[in-house]
Amino acid sequence: MENAIGEILVVPFFGQGHVLPLTELCKKFSSFNFKTTFILSSDISSSISSSLAHHPLVNVTDVDAPIPPPPRPEIKFDPQPIMMHYKQMRQGVESILTSYCKNNNNVTKNNKLEIVCAIVDIMILPYFGDVFTKFHVPIVAFSPFSAASLAMDYAAWKADVEFIKQGETRFLPGLPDEMGMDYGDIVRRYYNSSEEPLIGTKKKSFPTQPGDEPVWVQEVKVTSAILVNTYDVLEHTFLEYLAKQTRLPIYGIGLLPEKFWSLTSTKSLIHDKDIRTINNSSQKSNYSEDEVLNWLNTKSSNSVIYISFGSELLPTLQEHEEISKALVELSSQNFIWVISKNQDYYPNDLENKVGNRGLVIHGWAPQLLILSHPSTGGCLFHCGWNSTMEAIGQGVPLLAWPIRGDNFYNAKSIVCHLKIGYMVSSIRENIGLKKVKKDEIIQGIKRLMEDKQVHDRVEELSDKFRNANFPVGSIANLHDFKDFIMQAK
Repeated sequence: MENAIGEILVVPFFGQGHVLPLTELCKKFSSFNFKTTFILSSDISSSISSSLAHHPLVNVTDVDAPIPPPPRPEIKFDPQPIMMHYKQMRQGVESILTSYCKNNNNVTKNNKLEIVCAIVDIMILPYFGDVFTKFHVPIVAFSPFSAASLAMDYAAWKADVEFIKQGETRFLPGLPDEMGMDYGDIVRRYYNSSEEPLIGTKKKSFPTQPGDEPVWVQEVKVTSAILVNTYDVLEHTFLEYLAKQTRLPIYGIGLLPEKFWSLTSTKSLIHDKDIRTINNSSQKSNYSEDEVLNWLNTKSSNSVIYISFGSELLPTLQEHEEISKALVELSSQNFIWVISKNQDYYPNDLENKVGNRGLVIHGWAPQLLILSHPSTGGCLFHCGWNSTMEAIGQGVPLLAWPIRGDNFYNAKSIVCHLKIGYMVSSIRENIGLKKVKKDEIIQGIKRLMEDKQVHDRVEELSDKFRNANFPVGSIANLHDFKDFIMQAK
């Protein structure tokens, strides 16, 4: 502790895609001799603590704030559990700051080690910004989302895209022409928890819809900078756009672990347990990592498509049935399909129907092992940003099936800007209307697996990472951010 040059408070949203990159950021700050206090729900603090055991400058502080269950596609979204979680986390953060502060509200001056800033996940910034302001703690926003999703969110609001008509394309000033939006881009599932999309209205919904003012636009006005979990080589155009629109320093600090990149640079197989801490309860599965590896070793190069939607953002039960039917009809296509333990669906007879060309994993899957194996030639994802970066890093093209929020903008960037994948359905409205059918899935998988140009482009993009070992731009940006906050204190 005596070597610490200051303290940084870190508050994530509870989702895995938010917590994991901020865990890596805490490790980075530790290497810069900052003490970092990672404030988490007690539901997840113990598993995170074990991954930080070798970083003495990182302190995990838990708050009694139960995590709400994930939303279900067929069930009307109820915001009350998550709002209660925010309230409890807010109370916990305020209690922590109060304990730091003895005589007045300037916590940075009363704490033994000067608090340099608080890094707050942009998704929860509306619920915590005023707390840190009250205690005179400088705030830095952290985005686990891609720069493209933030930029598109902002540009769509400015361009009033919710009034787009069928057949119309609306270009977004300041962004590449290929990111222009049409009717298919504004039809979204999760439409304010109703059965019909909110199109051509200014009615607010949760989550926000294309054309709404993004919540973060007002909230970042109280911040001094924005950190984005991305890499300049992927999203330079979008990072520049955000800096211009927000008039804030923007730092692309891609937070995939360094060991991911060191193994990627040599095209080595990546074992998940070597990259991230996996607790035993979350690793339950019907196949071991060795069994998955042995199965992959029997398949030819680039012949396997990997299908995974995680555990929270899922297609409907009917669409799961369509996936199963498509995989049966694709009689020569090898596949791995991951079904999480908390899903309400399992394709009971699928493995019997397809034989050894298919592996249905029920529970945890060694995703990094699968993506880094030479047999894997494509993946079908909902386009969560962490998984998207992992796939690109391994040179695996993507079939995009966006489900909610930033997924749609990530998918558009993958398909239209980077040109390293396809949408799962050429009838894009069907994705938003929860009506993706078997034949569309079949055609989507065939397009992805057979397109050599797409495979070449994603391999070329991956090589840019491999040649740099660990992306040097992210390291440089982290050093620039360190200098910025130390000068601003």
